[in-house]
Amino acid sequence: METWLGSIPIIGIMIVALAIIYIWAINKEKKSGFPLQDERTAKIQGKVYKTVFYIGVGYLLALNFYNIINIEFFGGTELESMLAINSAVMIMSVSAGVLLAYYGRKGDA
Repeated sequence: METWLGSIPIIGIMIVALAIIYIWAINKEKKSGFPLQDERTAKIQGKVYKTVFYIGVGYLLALNFYNIINIEFFGGTELESMLAINSAVMIMSVSAGVLLAYYGRKGDA
């Protein structure tokens, strides 16, 4: 527990630093006069991230129903929160990567 207490401020500082770098890069691209992304890329990313959102929500609902059925009907225990959070993040990240690659090669969105 003591290790986490010391690392929380470091993680917070890293998140703020990454946000500043990201915003700086976006502003730099805007000032260069070139478009940030073309219409095809924007359309593909919109379709991918909307699909990933629905995949994530569906997965979290499935976990919820699993918990309800496991506790109410089988007398089991509920899933640990870190297991549910980590698995949801992994599923959403992997599906985003796969869908971006698929739609990027497919040619249309």
